[in-house]
Amino acid sequence: MKRVGMTWRVKPENWEEYRDIHLNPWPELLEVIQAAGIHNYSIFALGNRCFSFFEIEGDDVQAALDAVTNTDVKRKWDQEVTVWVMPEAVEDSDVQFMELEEIFHCP
Repeated sequence: MKRVGMTWRVKPENWEEYRDIHLNPWPELLEVIQAAGIHNYSIFALGNRCFSFFEIEGDDVQAALDAVTNTDVKRKWDQEVTVWVMPEAVEDSDVQFMELEEIFHCP
């Protein structure tokens, strides 16, 4: 089991929409996430800064994320939701979601 933390920012003008859709996620998206071996998934926010935490079966984060991304329901979700996410300037490239380094864990 691997623990994953990610962070991103939401465009302030779209915060309410972004928050509302996450408070009422599509059941079929939740099924896809669980089928990909992603568990214990939470998103927290401070202003328009979001932080997520989840655990995956095994240690291949990209394979788990790809299993979700390569579905029709996730593509439909992304069409609505990712336009509200601000790019982050990281190492001369614009990314939307940054994986965080875990520096502490108390089981």
